[in-house]
Amino acid sequence: MNLNQPVKDMGPNELKAYAELGQKQHDEANRELERRWRSYDDMLPKDEFVSIIDKNER
Repeated sequence: MNLNQPVKDMGPNELKAYAELGQKQHDEANRELERRWRSYDDMLPKDEFVSIIDKNER
């Protein structure tokens, strides 16, 4: 797992691990996940974005 690469190049598991490093990393990982989610707006139903990082906290 390479947490030194750009956030946009990280996979889901790397983003989860990166988010655990601190609040700044958590927010950055969530922004990237939401950006990826929104990139599929034309193909997915109009569902609310739910972060894979925060979904266990709800």
